Amino acid sequence: MSEHKQDPSVLRFEAAVHKKEYEVACNELLAILGKLDSNFGTIHGIEIDFPEQILSMPQECDVHFCTRVAAATTDLFSAPELLISEHGAIRFLSLQRWLAQIFGASPYINADHIIQTYNVNPDPADRKNIMLNNDNFSAVFTKICILYFPEANVLLNLDTAWEHMPNLCASLCFALQSPRFIGTPTAFAKRATILQWFPAKLEQLANLNHVPSGISHDVYMHCSYDTALNKHDVKRPLNHVIRRHLLQSGWQDRDVSDSGTNQGKPVMVVLLEHFHGGHSIYRTHSTSMVAAREHFHLIGIGKNSVDELGRQVFDEFVELSEKTIFDQLGQVREVCEKNKAAVLYMPSIGMDLITIFASNTRMAPIQAVALGHPATTHSDFIEYVVVEDDYVGSEECFSETLIRLPKDALPYVPSSAAPTHVEYRLRDNPEVVHIGVAATTMKLNPYFLAACQAIRDRAKVKVHFHFALGQSSGIIHPYVERFIKSFLGNDATAHAHLPYQQYMQVLHQCDMMVNPFPFGNTNGIIDMVTLGLVGVCKTGPEVHEHIDEGLFKRLGLPEWLIADTVDTYVECAVRLAENHAERLELRRHIIENNGLQTLFSGDPRPMGEAFIAKFKEWQAHPEQPLVQKKAVASSSEKHAGLPVAEAAPTAEVAPVKKASAKKAPVKKAPAKKAVTSESATGKKGANAAKPSTAKKTATKKKPTTSKVTTQKADKDAQSKLL
Repeated sequence: MSEHKQDPSVLRFEAAVHKKEYEVACNELLAILGKLDSNFGTIHGIEIDFPEQILSMPQECDVHFCTRVAAATTDLFSAPELLISEHGAIRFLSLQRWLAQIFGASPYINADHIIQTYNVNPDPADRKNIMLNNDNFSAVFTKICILYFPEANVLLNLDTAWEHMPNLCASLCFALQSPRFIGTPTAFAKRATILQWFPAKLEQLANLNHVPSGISHDVYMHCSYDTALNKHDVKRPLNHVIRRHLLQSGWQDRDVSDSGTNQGKPVMVVLLEHFHGGHSIYRTHSTSMVAAREHFHLIGIGKNSVDELGRQVFDEFVELSEKTIFDQLGQVREVCEKNKAAVLYMPSIGMDLITIFASNTRMAPIQAVALGHPATTHSDFIEYVVVEDDYVGSEECFSETLIRLPKDALPYVPSSAAPTHVEYRLRDNPEVVHIGVAATTMKLNPYFLAACQAIRDRAKVKVHFHFALGQSSGIIHPYVERFIKSFLGNDATAHAHLPYQQYMQVLHQCDMMVNPFPFGNTNGIIDMVTLGLVGVCKTGPEVHEHIDEGLFKRLGLPEWLIADTVDTYVECAVRLAENHAERLELRRHIIENNGLQTLFSGDPRPMGEAFIAKFKEWQAHPEQPLVQKKAVASSSEKHAGLPVAEAAPTAEVAPVKKASAKKAPVKKAPAKKAVTSESATGKKGANAAKPSTAKKTATKKKPTTSKVTTQKADKDAQSKLL
């Protein structure tokens, strides 16, 4: 009979720290972080005692939890005797986003106060620049990386970090891109800097053995929420590293020189991420796959979370094993080989490791994705992207060839949770105009919040924003709420993640909506129109920006509600808020014309027709490539200075060589004496986009300290600073 596994415990963590049992304390802290990860931020199943005064106040309990854990972590990591092994560092960095959330939701905000305990910089006026002893540099810098959160204010020179410990630096770059909320100016700027600096360095990794590979999909997906034109460049080197890792692990692509049939039809294998009756991918992509069965025998492959509605889309369904990613890939290849698949199709990519890894293999002669997560793959193995024509902003945003379908070729399935009857709330002359914002935490950023602030400040009527937030649960919400109120104060209410009906009730109380940018809405716009609301959106070249424009036009909304600049966006929102009669007229037009039905009707056959045409083209000339891959200029050599201030957890990818089982997360070593002379220098850059021209300063004597950050800058110099 197996022993009952204990829940993680704040009490045991605090006790272990107090007793200086560092191995026990680190493992308990990792267990707490792992539980937060599986809970999506809630503290259920973590043992802690609360003061009686706050037992009926869930958010106060969350903040109390965060403060207790942050305080104990401060004591733990301030101990000079604590050293973290490489294996332990990767475990911590895999879960760093939750430690960052804990500090972010607490009064500490960040862990800079701990990092300062390692600082031997003798200048008290220059505490943001961290200097470390050379004799224990690696040990201390490992702890700094674990504690260097998106909200950190101390400076970190990525070039110096890479020079000394490249694997640890790469792991930190993975970790800093992994949170599902990177919205504050400080956090957003760090990711922006990494996305410019990291691609060239990432390309140098031989494999995924020494980085937190289990969060690779966060690096892949979260870049889409940045604002830079080249934000997806990080995917290209990540794909190359994944490919190298697979080949070194013994992976062999399928021989795709032949294809088979089932009941006279070629076979399309569909690899799924999230696909069930309540999920948006089912609602947006199921009808076109059902229609494709006219030309193909469809085999779906997915996890056990795919429900009966999802499985009914296919002629056959194969459930993925719960083993390693490598085993799952082998299972996909086996299905493709057994059925001699003509097409491998992924309706979404980026929300799970399996699709990202599969996109770096050859399973079928024709491999394509749709835009369940609307962005390019930058993969050498994906020929096509399926997209409705009116959602395309610029084809230059894609490395793939686009299969552009008519705008009604992917008709949506109405949500089973959508209200069947709505009592529209039309207010003629409200004293306060309530503005709804439907967004997941990933879509929030300082530029969008600054636009909301400008709307409030410029409008001649009083406005109040209601943020109906997806994924803002548990310890995440106090952090997100503080961010929103830092821009809008009492003129905004941040609503934590709610069940769908309660979420719709929040929006139902509103008079209008504004959609986030640069990553816009699809389901949020459907919800808006369902409630008879109108709003504004911002368009752009990326599909995840341009979808908003396409939907607004399909719904018959006037084009002046579609902005192409932030200034225009603010002007449109102010106009809509101030002009009550015009706003009500637009709302009545939407209600009377029932424009929403245009999204649920159409001809779903073109996707299957396009794929069968591509298959016949390949059959005629199997020795020739179907498409010439675009030569996309990489901008990974560019650097940027720091601007002023969606799944169940996935296990690590199996390493190429088995790691020693003897490695413990924590090891002890005697503390070293701090000294103050310098050995390395850098240049602190401004907000330029030039490579660094800083040169290392030669020293006559053996150096005894290293600078992790930089001090003064030449005017033309540019360092990679976080």
